[in-house]
Amino acid sequence: MMRKVIPLIVLMLIPALVLAAHTGPQAKNVKGECLPIIRGDEPITVPFVLPPYDWSWYTGLDETDLIGDTVSVGTTWYDNQHNGTIGRMIEKSEDGYMHMVWMKGFEASVAGPRHVFYNAIDPSGVQVWPGTGYQIDASSRAGFITMDTDFGGIAFPAFHEVPPAGDTNPHTAVAFDFGPHLGAFQAVEPDWLYENDLPMELIWPHMQFDRNQIMHVLSTEYVATAAWPQRQYYTPGVYDPLSYTITFPPLAPPDSSFRMIGWTMTIAGDVGTSEVSDRVAFAWTYSMDEGFPVPQVQFSQRNNNVYVLIDDDGLDFHFEDYFNLTQFYPPDPISYPNDTLLADMDTLRAYDDLSVFIDMNDYVHVVFTTPSFFALEGTTYWHASLVWHWSEEFPGQFQLIHNAFDDWWWNYIDCGAWNVKAQRPELGQDPTTGYLYCMYQVYDCDTLHQSAGGFPSGEIYVSVSTDNGQNWSVGTNVTNTITRTNASPGECLSELTPSLCKHVDENVHMLYVLDLDAGNIAQSEGQATLNPVIYHTVPVGLIPTEPLVPQYPEPGGIPFHVEHGPGVGIPGAARYEQPKVFALKQNYPNPFNPATAITFSLDQVSDITLDVFNLKGELVTNVASGTYGTGEHTITFDGSGLASGLYIYKLKAGNRSLENKMLLLK
Repeated sequence: MMRKVIPLIVLMLIPALVLAAHTGPQAKNVKGECLPIIRGDEPITVPFVLPPYDWSWYTGLDETDLIGDTVSVGTTWYDNQHNGTIGRMIEKSEDGYMHMVWMKGFEASVAGPRHVFYNAIDPSGVQVWPGTGYQIDASSRAGFITMDTDFGGIAFPAFHEVPPAGDTNPHTAVAFDFGPHLGAFQAVEPDWLYENDLPMELIWPHMQFDRNQIMHVLSTEYVATAAWPQRQYYTPGVYDPLSYTITFPPLAPPDSSFRMIGWTMTIAGDVGTSEVSDRVAFAWTYSMDEGFPVPQVQFSQRNNNVYVLIDDDGLDFHFEDYFNLTQFYPPDPISYPNDTLLADMDTLRAYDDLSVFIDMNDYVHVVFTTPSFFALEGTTYWHASLVWHWSEEFPGQFQLIHNAFDDWWWNYIDCGAWNVKAQRPELGQDPTTGYLYCMYQVYDCDTLHQSAGGFPSGEIYVSVSTDNGQNWSVGTNVTNTITRTNASPGECLSELTPSLCKHVDENVHMLYVLDLDAGNIAQSEGQATLNPVIYHTVPVGLIPTEPLVPQYPEPGGIPFHVEHGPGVGIPGAARYEQPKVFALKQNYPNPFNPATAITFSLDQVSDITLDVFNLKGELVTNVASGTYGTGEHTITFDGSGLASGLYIYKLKAGNRSLENKMLLLK
């Protein structure tokens, strides 16, 4: 389906002062209490508009502004596909087929039947179920779907469903097709986890296969109270192609397939796997509030760091070894109210989406969104946001992908519940060139381009990095649609909840919903319309590699962490920097018997090994290994199995190393 469009002009390159000058009246309060988290079975009573829709106003507009080709693979009355992180809804299998999944609402009432659907396109471009797709689940209600492919082109969708009989609560499920692109699916649920003899709702799953054909599933607990934190749980799954079964091995506790990995206030968790090793990476957002987990208050959903766990063997995950990737500086109340700017420290926070990707060289990448957050005032710029990239290859750096602070003063613009102006980034890679691609959504916040309901329309952008993520091209608007002033339901053009195929070939492959009335109907925004699900391909040659987004400290670049001083922020303010040191302290106690504490500190996120050697230089044991964040870390070493004597403990981080001696006396 080709669309006639007008290009969106995005203003870029705000000065760093914008992030600091927040004490005036432009820093408005967040609108209302914590946002409700939708699990998908809530009654929705928004108005609806039945097709046919009036497209007469569209005639005569230039349709060449759309970059690439689009086709509708299905439809849905349920517009918003995910609450935060999208995950993979489109994949290319080794047999050349493109596989796509989505959540389909069947009726204009929206509260009616809702199921998960699948479609596939063969290498010649022919849809297996043209324009319709095929229902995956046999449950009474299902949704919030992601997917991966394996076993020669078989699709494995992960979603949550309300079982056809028994408990009325939804639960994570993974389905498998009985053959490549057949459309004959069987869904399997991991064992339910119980708390106080009640079944827990572990839903919104994200799933990826590793190279050993183990599926890694990350689910999030549903909590009815919006101001209360949620737990995240992990389960592995194994598919047997001979018996057509999926099994979920028991973890801890022994009678459950699930294991808790951490807490969150948003549905942002994601999982990525390597195609060249056994590495698996998880990322999620986590509240910065002290004393967490406790009942949270207003604004806490915007007050997050990004946490990451990287595991090298894909087995026996030690989730307690996660590290704080973003390490935003918390506020300093001592300086308040005399120096509000200094007291607030960092004024960026992670919000409700991110994407994890492991590239062809086995480096972990994370992209995420940060709106502003002024902790001591409890205020924010409501829609302004930045999209960032981090790579394990360059652990001490954060690269800016998109700057959507260009109209931060238009604080009355509301992109809708859980939305900011630039958001929902996902990464993919072209194995031929090694180029990284980041796809994301940007809302057109022009006040003359809003729906009759007062909501802006989404656009899809793609940015490319030719140097492994150190620099990113200014994003290309590949949809270039426009919503006319006060567009009626059925006349809007809002691309939302985009998903990127992680395999980029001669094209970038994307899937999204073209919402015909902007807003999220599950949050009572806009009206329900019958929306096409769009498969969009963009030739990589049509995505410019220049100009580049300015990176700090270049002119126009944005500092990730606050810096106060002449020329940065407000002139004359005190300067604050996080202590940066690479050090290995003397163990304590020393001498010791049988245990001692070894403390080290890092000046950047690093892959480390902490080993113990005897005086002959022979390795005795590995005390710790993995990716650790900046700051100080303490590891307990138990020498119960060693003889008395002098030992050497050595810290290695990249090409740097430090060592000390310790004495074991029994």
